[in-house]
Amino acid sequence: MSASSEKVIEEKVPWIPLILLTVISSTLGSIVYFLLRPLGTTFQCTYDWGVCSRTTFLTILPFIMIILSYPFRKLLKITQAHLTYLYAMGTIICFSNLGGVEGAYLFPVGISRTILHTPEEVLAVMEPWWWVPPADEVKAMLAGGAPINWSAWIGPIFFWASLNYSLFILTSGISLIFRRRWIDVEKIPFPQTLAAYEIVRTVTDRAPNRTPFIIGLLIGLVYEIPVFLQALFPWFPDIYGWRAVCPGGTWCPNPSTLPLMESIVGITTMTKDPVAFAIFFLAPLSVSFGVWFWTLVMWIVEQAAYTMGYYTGITTQGGFCRLFGYGGTASFMWGPPFYWAYMSCIGGAIAIAVTILYNSISYLRETIKLAFTSRSSSLEEKGEATSYRFAYTLLIAGIILVVLWHMMAGIDFLSAFSILVFTVIIGGVAGFYTYAHTGFIAINNLRGAHSWFPILVRWGGSLPDMNSKNIIMADFMTQNFTNGSNLMNFPIAQMVPFKMASLTGASVRNTFKVMVATVIISTPLIMITKIWISHLYGTPVIQGGACSIRDACSGFAWIGNLSLSVSYGAIGFLIAFILMILHARFIWFPLEPLGFVIATSVGGGWWGVWNAFLGAWIVKTIVLRVGGSKLYENYGVPVVGGILAGVVTTIFVGSIALAVKFFIPF
Repeated sequence: MSASSEKVIEEKVPWIPLILLTVISSTLGSIVYFLLRPLGTTFQCTYDWGVCSRTTFLTILPFIMIILSYPFRKLLKITQAHLTYLYAMGTIICFSNLGGVEGAYLFPVGISRTILHTPEEVLAVMEPWWWVPPADEVKAMLAGGAPINWSAWIGPIFFWASLNYSLFILTSGISLIFRRRWIDVEKIPFPQTLAAYEIVRTVTDRAPNRTPFIIGLLIGLVYEIPVFLQALFPWFPDIYGWRAVCPGGTWCPNPSTLPLMESIVGITTMTKDPVAFAIFFLAPLSVSFGVWFWTLVMWIVEQAAYTMGYYTGITTQGGFCRLFGYGGTASFMWGPPFYWAYMSCIGGAIAIAVTILYNSISYLRETIKLAFTSRSSSLEEKGEATSYRFAYTLLIAGIILVVLWHMMAGIDFLSAFSILVFTVIIGGVAGFYTYAHTGFIAINNLRGAHSWFPILVRWGGSLPDMNSKNIIMADFMTQNFTNGSNLMNFPIAQMVPFKMASLTGASVRNTFKVMVATVIISTPLIMITKIWISHLYGTPVIQGGACSIRDACSGFAWIGNLSLSVSYGAIGFLIAFILMILHARFIWFPLEPLGFVIATSVGGGWWGVWNAFLGAWIVKTIVLRVGGSKLYENYGVPVVGGILAGVVTTIFVGSIALAVKFFIPF
């Protein structure tokens, strides 16, 4: 049960321990991530302490912080408020680019490495950039064992840290304005936080019945321990076939392993990730139903299109090839006749953002009125972290700073503004809203077809100079904002701790203070640690194959067809918006826009989420039909919390053991 109706716990923040833990976690987390590199991306991305590259983008560190506090709960008199602050600290560190979520770029190490793999005509534009170290320094870093020329890295550290700070200010403004709306009024579930709260209740002995939690814990351990052991010991049997999956547990079958694919063309990818099944169990039934329903619709219409001559030769291809057209094959996401990616990632994302704004008009009117009256200070006494006046000031400052940062990167004003509006705010807020309901985030992942937004606004569709600094950086930044939300996720980093505070009754104001202190400390510390560990060991610890900055390590075309983006984006917008109206108007109407957007999105296909949503929908429906909300809250939710505790505990222990293996091969 939420503690939002109880008296807020005004406990003092234990600043010294929190600051020490921030320093230790930021440093060790970065080191562990780099030392996992020899195992390959499957385990480097899923066994780090940051935002793991799993189906649900699980934040590992905040769970670790809560679990590790268990042995000290009585000695240190740990309360739910203390655990809320630990959760806030761990969440912010995760979203300060601690681990796998940032992919191959590893700011500032990765982008600097691109100068060694960039064509001469583009390199001529990059070399004068003050925030990229000289090529000789990058080569020395990759060789390993070289002393660090810190003067060459001051610019990159400042440059990327200022981006993180600018984004944090912007998203803090959004979060502080909408906190009451999303948490107290709409009561958005935030599935991962609900699961984390079950661990908090267990640690603080507040759980009325530990049996369901222990059952879930055993389930998580039974699944995840064999996954870890088969990575640690090559001779250990691969019980769950994890060696044959991509990062996050995505299974990409082909006709030889799944003969059914020869007759049903719509079958692509599936997930084996137990975290996905557990987290989606906490998602609204209407969303889960919508995901598998629209997946079924996609299969039917794709089969019909195949009989009409589309998707030639696709029955011989594997799941990823069918989705994205690898190797020049037909593509469900990017190809005719449906162009699903444009419908969801463009039109669907905009529809969700517009829906949020439309449904919040009266709320925003109220907050604006309060922000510019003398009554605004009184809101601090009503459970808000700050006054709305301060929140709107942060929002405006964040907008200015993000635009100025993009201009500092060489992007002109109109392009920077269009990236801010379409990619950062619309795509980010839509991704957050989906995550807040389901634990799944990457609906705005357009990957190689991401740049139609600035092109549409700035050049009216005409092709600009491809080698200009403006285009190179606009392409790179939009890729990073849409490729699974690699940068600070909007505004998840702040809203998730606010949700935990509402559940535990901790001070929202203190929780926000902890977030601010954490981002200030962790951001440069993580970057400095990355530079140090990269220079110490060189190429063996640096992720992935480097690439040119212009293609941003993407195998897709730099820009999609503009007319298709607009037309199919408009279709997706209409479908999602109509679903929103029907779902709001008729209680019996089972479909809503989130299910449609997730099912047809690049991220949904990439992670193969449909079967996890289907399984979660079946189990949750049975639980609610058999025992109602009582069975769901008293047994279902604690089991999910236990599953995540088991998985995260294994990841923590496994990451340390696998990091040790870097020094002592066995």
